[in-house]
Amino acid sequence: MKVALLAAGKGNRLRPATDSIPKPLLPIACSTLLDHNLALLNSPEVYVVVCYMKELFLGYRSKYGVNLVDQGEPLGTGHAVLKLEDSVKEDLLLLYSDIYIPPGFLEIFLSERDKYDHLVAVAPVERPWEFGVIEAEGNLLKRIVEKPRRGEEPSNLVVAGVFLLSQSIFDILRGLGPSPRGEIELTSAITEAVERGERVGIVRMSPWVDAGRREDFLLAQELLLNDMISGLRRVPEGFRVEGSLIIGRNAEMNGNFDGPCCIDGKLIDSKVAKAYIQQSEVIGSTIRNSIVMSGSLINRSSIESSIISKGSSVINSKLLNSINASGTSIEGCEVDNDLIWESRSCST
Repeated sequence: MKVALLAAGKGNRLRPATDSIPKPLLPIACSTLLDHNLALLNSPEVYVVVCYMKELFLGYRSKYGVNLVDQGEPLGTGHAVLKLEDSVKEDLLLLYSDIYIPPGFLEIFLSERDKYDHLVAVAPVERPWEFGVIEAEGNLLKRIVEKPRRGEEPSNLVVAGVFLLSQSIFDILRGLGPSPRGEIELTSAITEAVERGERVGIVRMSPWVDAGRREDFLLAQELLLNDMISGLRRVPEGFRVEGSLIIGRNAEMNGNFDGPCCIDGKLIDSKVAKAYIQQSEVIGSTIRNSIVMSGSLINRSSIESSIISKGSSVINSKLLNSINASGTSIEGCEVDNDLIWESRSCST
């Protein structure tokens, strides 16, 4: 069995943070989603399909020994899988790199492999019409309906981004034309496999997070932090667990901390809860349910449920439910549910 992760997307829903860093490489819970998911694998040969800012993935060759595959153009998940055809001559365990996968799930998932021709992980969600929705009979998949109209979804189970695919999937993908949105869809190929008489099993995953939106990205962070603190997931090199905190080698801490948190920066007279502070300086501020990327300065400010991009400066401000672009400065502002593309000064 070969293993591959798809990491080619831009992460448009997390812009402007992803204008400078691909979503799989955004800081989260002491690391990145790509690193966290690679750490779950036990395979000598792993492929990572890249496209957007592909040069930022080069270090993974030496760090993990992975093989990078350039998708060329982002023409859909099926197109990305086809790029693996020459390298994969056996079953393929395929993972999306931007999802939260609970520890131990892959072992449960693979224990079902001998019963079916293909396997698809599924998860129950509250808004299934935003995903590829599963129609099944028992544990047998019958079809996948891609983003149906609200109220027309056949179930609340959606494609969760983990697949075990046999070699026949490549033949099916080669024969598919582009979907209405101009992409070769893996979900269409899986439905075609069912129509050809192949058995496609489903395995339920819970908890699961598609970390494509800010609020979901921060939820995935909280789950990852709790996994590491409870010993269910590997703590990245250079960090140690102390109670409900994960502390990095660069941390200098003075203040109040309510875990789960990951701290690798300098904090002076500050309050932090459910957050990841990279190598940044936080002075007299409150950070909650957020990410502060490296090289940033947070001074006399309140940050909640937000993503502060690399090299930012936030002074005497309040940010709620927001994302800013890297290198921007925000001074004297109150920002709620906004995307900050350029520096702002609201002082009077």
